[in-house]
Amino acid sequence: MLRLDMAFVLKRAKKLGDESIAEIAARSGVSKPTLHRLEAGGAEPSLGSLRALQSAYGGRLESYIDDRGHTAQAPAAVPSQRRGGTRRRSQSAAR
Repeated sequence: MLRLDMAFVLKRAKKLGDESIAEIAARSGVSKPTLHRLEAGGAEPSLGSLRALQSAYGGRLESYIDDRGHTAQAPAAVPSQRRGGTRRRSQSAAR
């Protein structure tokens, strides 16, 4: 799961005098509830939210993503399904 690097956002925002979620929301256009969910880790940032923050505060887009301590998860294993019933042993294997 991707997370917003809120420390980076706050650092960039502070340079422009924005010190609260309300001020960040006003400047970036990202809603306060969305910023609160992103800050708490309850949602993944959308590309639109990341671009809005980048447009408001500058920097590289990837700088807004917190990837510390996160590793890619392998997809869940899908159980295989056997088709055609049981397999028969060949005559040579049965001997």
